Amino acid sequence: MNNEPEIISEINKISEDAEKLLNSSNNLDELESRFRNFAGKKSKIAAILHNIHLYSAEEKKIIGSKSNEVKNRIENIYNSKKDELSIAERGRFLSGRGIDLTIPGNYIEIRHKHPITAVLEEASDFFTSMGFEIVEGPEIETTYYNFDALNIPAEHPARDVWDTFYLLNGMVPRTHTSSVQARTLEKKQLPLRVIAPGRCYRYEAVDATHLFMFNQMEGLFVDKNVKLSDLKGILEETVRHLLGARKTRFRPAFYPFVEPGLDLDIECVFCGGKGCGVCKNTGWIEVIPCGMVHPNVFKYADIDPKEYKGFAFGMGFDRIVMLKYNINDLRLLYQGNLDILKQF
Repeated sequence: MNNEPEIISEINKISEDAEKLLNSSNNLDELESRFRNFAGKKSKIAAILHNIHLYSAEEKKIIGSKSNEVKNRIENIYNSKKDELSIAERGRFLSGRGIDLTIPGNYIEIRHKHPITAVLEEASDFFTSMGFEIVEGPEIETTYYNFDALNIPAEHPARDVWDTFYLLNGMVPRTHTSSVQARTLEKKQLPLRVIAPGRCYRYEAVDATHLFMFNQMEGLFVDKNVKLSDLKGILEETVRHLLGARKTRFRPAFYPFVEPGLDLDIECVFCGGKGCGVCKNTGWIEVIPCGMVHPNVFKYADIDPKEYKGFAFGMGFDRIVMLKYNINDLRLLYQGNLDILKQF
């Protein structure tokens, strides 16, 4: 065309050179390098489009259209040649490499959950099937929720430095998940059935049955006609489900946030009730401290204890795992020893 700008011939020359060089590329790296020279951000085509503002409106249309046409052509040549070279390289790689279908495949190790996590989820599913809701609370607590709201006054032994860690700001790593009980009651969304699993911290000497950090599951049931027999039935079914325990007993115990307070014991799973070192020759193992919610706990939450009743329990979850799998040292669950953990 006589009206074409002179630069059109330059664009046609770029197209011819690109076709020749791209098609003669011997490998993918060479192809990629040549493609960038012809159609990259610093290519001649890019420079022409960058300076298109120097031309008249009519010339801009012709130059822009031709540049885009050539750019698309270069891209098509590049993609076609790339496919060709890729197939050729795969062929060279596989040539002489036969596939032996008799060679065993790589061993795939079967993953599994940590025993504490697995039993915790099993217990959570069990309680949710009975209408309990899972709730959570902070691990770093105020002394109000950890002690005061649970009827544990300042002079109570549980606040002694031998039991409780204290932070410099006066807060404490919670000593039990019962603090979630206080927070839940404060919301006054009654009636309620909740469980609160989580980590707790106490200043304990580490041995086979004690750690400074442990897992606990708090349970709380509040309604207008809750009885001690309801607590007994639910917890007996719980230990049957989790531990297969057939023989259980309840005995009086003191906990400041329940009245009356009880301990649920099961027949020792290690000796079958005959007496051994684990059960201290009693034939019984304490599993779940529990009791009816103390009226003072309701009063702290501004709930009328004459109208509502409830029960609470707290399972030391690490102990449940020990009993379920006959583990005689709690520390084994936290050492990360795969020879031990793989057994579960």
